[in-house]
Amino acid sequence: MNFFSFEFLIGFSIFLFIYWVISNDTRDRNIILTAASYGLVVSFSTQAVIVLLSYTAFIYILSLASYKFLTKKAVYTLLILAIVLLLFFFKYYTFAQESIQSVLSNFGIDYNIPALDLLLPVGLSYYCFHSVSYISSIVEKRINKPSLIDTALYLSFFPSIISGPINRAEQLLPQIQNPERTLLAPQRAFFLIALAITKLFLFSAILSSKIVDPVFNDPAGFTPTQNILAVYAYAWHIYCNFSGYTNLVTGIAMLLGIQVPENFNAPYLAKNLKEFWQRWHISLSRFIRDYIYIPLGGNQKGFATTCLNLMFAMVVSGLWHGAATTYLIWGAIHGLGVIAHNVQNKIFPNNQQQHPPNFLLSRIAQLLCFHYVCLGWIFFRSESPDTAIVMLKTICTLKISDLSSTEIESLLTANGIVLLYPLWNKIRGSIESFSEKTNWLSFLLWLTLTLTAVFALTPPGIPNFIYASF
Repeated sequence: MNFFSFEFLIGFSIFLFIYWVISNDTRDRNIILTAASYGLVVSFSTQAVIVLLSYTAFIYILSLASYKFLTKKAVYTLLILAIVLLLFFFKYYTFAQESIQSVLSNFGIDYNIPALDLLLPVGLSYYCFHSVSYISSIVEKRINKPSLIDTALYLSFFPSIISGPINRAEQLLPQIQNPERTLLAPQRAFFLIALAITKLFLFSAILSSKIVDPVFNDPAGFTPTQNILAVYAYAWHIYCNFSGYTNLVTGIAMLLGIQVPENFNAPYLAKNLKEFWQRWHISLSRFIRDYIYIPLGGNQKGFATTCLNLMFAMVVSGLWHGAATTYLIWGAIHGLGVIAHNVQNKIFPNNQQQHPPNFLLSRIAQLLCFHYVCLGWIFFRSESPDTAIVMLKTICTLKISDLSSTEIESLLTANGIVLLYPLWNKIRGSIESFSEKTNWLSFLLWLTLTLTAVFALTPPGIPNFIYASF
């Protein structure tokens, strides 16, 4: 069920009334919220519910065992084994099977590895990540032992089970257990939902249908300028789509009295790859930092090992997005970018505290970082490495002397949007502040007029969430 569907709107409105009116008891509300979360999962498939139920039971039993007779090492071993098996068979088996089959064929070995027709359960990657935080928090005694219903709700919490953000047990469980749960800033919640609709229905949908999809489906059939503009468009398309989804679920969660973690902070303001990952998909980058990069040794075992750890972490980030060579290359590109930033700081120690860069240098660094991120987006969006290479080759044939005045204006405008991004970000903040301070009547009138204009301009259909497939 899509969060923008009419069925969800009606269902959520009824649910919200029941959630707040039928009982003031937190346990009752948690039961209602858990039932709604499982109802959303079952709307996708019964298999998804069975997997979620089974995994929740396993995690809860594992948490109980950690208190009584299992060592930390045994608990973590069982957890990692369960996650690896689940992700391998549901998410990566086909990729591995096809890759091994291809290698065997190249060596002239005629052996057919059996294929598995398994549908990826909705939210699998996210509740696996949530379970790592849950078990880690219990083993390290950062939280008290939750009840079964609290555990089930934490793993299935419907606003974030489809596309995140990735919740931490020590942040979400106290809110689930809070007996004084109330609505959180309802005007801001509705503003975030309206912002999500604007990003997804207007900007993301138009960029995708008009520019991105046609060019990425056949890059050789378009000019070098059109290819470049399609890459720029995809950078904003995926940002509007994913950050719009985050705005949506943040607003929905606030209406339930729960705050989910921040996931975006103006990522295209970043001046280097390290800063980009402090602003983009924040919950994922922090998860990988805390549960992969740091356990590997982080930056505590010398510069060379630090670089290897960074590359491994970024490749894992790429692999998390899907079982495809394009995602691995995307992760490696970002790994190289972060390593290059570290090498630069090693050779030229960062002294920005004493000598902060001026406005011009900051904007140049921002533009360079944006273009490097766009290089990665080419592989991320392309159906195969070959398609990405065709697009890159087409772009490389561009000659400034051959550009028409219209093409030059288009390229300058696209780069100007990036440079003006700080201004757009400030305007957005001002509108959000206004929406929280104005009276309800004025706010509802402004909201109605804005959404009416958005729906009048948007293309037909309901936009999909890109990250729902990861």
